[in-house]
Amino acid sequence: MATGASTCDLAILLIDARKGVLDQTRRHSFISTLLGIKHLVVAVNKMDLVDFSEDTFNTIREAYLTFAEQLPGDLDIRFVPLSALEGDNVASQSDKMPWYSGPTLLEVLETVEILRVVESQPLRFPVQYVNRPNLDFRGFSGTVAAGSVSVGQRLKVLPSGVESTVARIVTFDGDLPEAAAGEAITLVLKDEIDISRGDLLVDATVSLPAVQSASVDVVWMAEQALTPGQSYDIKIAGKKTRARVDGVRYQVDINNLTSAKWNRCRSTALGWWI
Repeated sequence: MATGASTCDLAILLIDARKGVLDQTRRHSFISTLLGIKHLVVAVNKMDLVDFSEDTFNTIREAYLTFAEQLPGDLDIRFVPLSALEGDNVASQSDKMPWYSGPTLLEVLETVEILRVVESQPLRFPVQYVNRPNLDFRGFSGTVAAGSVSVGQRLKVLPSGVESTVARIVTFDGDLPEAAAGEAITLVLKDEIDISRGDLLVDATVSLPAVQSASVDVVWMAEQALTPGQSYDIKIAGKKTRARVDGVRYQVDINNLTSAKWNRCRSTALGWWI
């Protein structure tokens, strides 16, 4: 779940109307927000098994909103009562729940305005592949992770610090004058400089200091516990390196969102380590 959510803008949280908000609901909600998802659609399913009760739906809605007060960030939370058995409020409005006048699940997905904060952030372009099909072409392929890039823009290569200017922005559909976050492109630079998979291209005016340590939130899924003093492989975009865990500051109980000091992270745990 965590792997899939890491690339999503919106999460649908499915709740059984008979059971209400469960530990799994809380767990998936917290992981989604931890990975930057700002739009949550709470789909209360199997309304047919509770006689399409408005009271049941409202009880679940209030219980979830009370829990959501603990979630980080400014969230857009929407609720849809539905019955997937016959498609009630899935794609078309249900006449069995006249008390609900909101959009169907499909309408929510089609009309929600995704908050793309990364588009207004400084340029971050991790190089995924050095594209050299022949001696006359050398480009650097990847997806714009944040910000935008345009032809003529001066860029800096990290970690080397070498600079060059964008000559072309190549795509499958032809050249572009500009590309924004989320677009897969190939950059052609004016200068023949050494760039490898895993390097990061940023605007030349940006100063990004290199660091030897960092504190990060981790979703730990391995059976063997994360242990301080151990070294692990770390992969960010196309870059892979080794790092040692100095310590685990705390571990989060994803059922009630409380945190406690812990000297190691167990399987499926969430923790902050350095």
